Amino acid sequence: MNFRLLLLPFSLVYGIIIFVRNKFFDLGILKENKFAVPVIGIGNITTGGTGKTPHVEYLVRLFSSYKNIATLSRGFGRKTSGFLYVSENNTTEMVGDEPLQLKNKFKEITVVVSEKRKDGIEKILKDNPQTSVVLLDDAFQHRAVKPGLSILLLDYSTIFKTDFLLPAGNLREPFSAKKRADIIVISKCPQTLQDNERDKIIERVNPEKKQNMFFSSVVYAIEIKSVFSSEKLVISPTLNILLVTGIADAKGIKAYIKISAKLIKHLEFSDHHLFSDADIKKIVEIFSTIANENKIILTTEKDAMRLKDIEELRKLPIYYLPVEIKFNEKDKEEFNKMILKYVGKN
Repeated sequence: MNFRLLLLPFSLVYGIIIFVRNKFFDLGILKENKFAVPVIGIGNITTGGTGKTPHVEYLVRLFSSYKNIATLSRGFGRKTSGFLYVSENNTTEMVGDEPLQLKNKFKEITVVVSEKRKDGIEKILKDNPQTSVVLLDDAFQHRAVKPGLSILLLDYSTIFKTDFLLPAGNLREPFSAKKRADIIVISKCPQTLQDNERDKIIERVNPEKKQNMFFSSVVYAIEIKSVFSSEKLVISPTLNILLVTGIADAKGIKAYIKISAKLIKHLEFSDHHLFSDADIKKIVEIFSTIANENKIILTTEKDAMRLKDIEELRKLPIYYLPVEIKFNEKDKEEFNKMILKYVGKN
């Protein structure tokens, strides 16, 4: 039995609140703020696991010829508040794991955390009026800012499943909220997705005429990178792996490891998990029980941001697995063209 279903009355109350709030925005009672600078929002209608940050990274790479790119998120899990510029020397407690990951990977861009997206954009533009584009990470529900282009991510694995609103289910908003998006991306698709399955998904989503739909996949790197040094390692079948994850959905990385190496054990924690002393002790103890000398601890890039400051782990071979987003050639060309046209036009 799914005990979360006992929370359905609370989901009804939550749904009424969401409906009223959205209606106030639709009627103009609550104001949606627009900006002259191109603003692209990337978000979802569920509680995570759709691949928002890798899609933000895809857009950053797409805008490589532009100067003054900024990303803005609230910095989930940080213990600070207000507006902060993210630097490589920050900790996840200061700015959150995903913003820190972005800044470590793309040192040339401006990465900002701010709970209030409107105030965050205003501060960015005040400090740097030459900003070319602002990418809003996880901002679909934050309607105080109206992006010039809104991208909604829907997870391939859940597209045909019935779900409920929080707290009984994982939906932040009803499925009908998708109508606010300009672009809908079905994320985490198999790379071998067939045309007939694409058609079924399009029929299920039933996009508006104004909306464009694309399909993306997660691609895992062959080379893994050390959390504590510049060392790299190629995954091989002889490698014994203790997998440690604190993300919303670890099914993909777990399946990849099972194909590419020998998965000894998977320690799975909640999304954005802050590792305690007991967690670290458990990781060290389990790793020590693996008899094979050809062994490592593997984690995700986001988790690496939280593990890299833990002194007790520095003596262990800990690596992270980079991921990227991939569109098929037709989708890639059309998606890139649409994004670049919007930014260039504005």
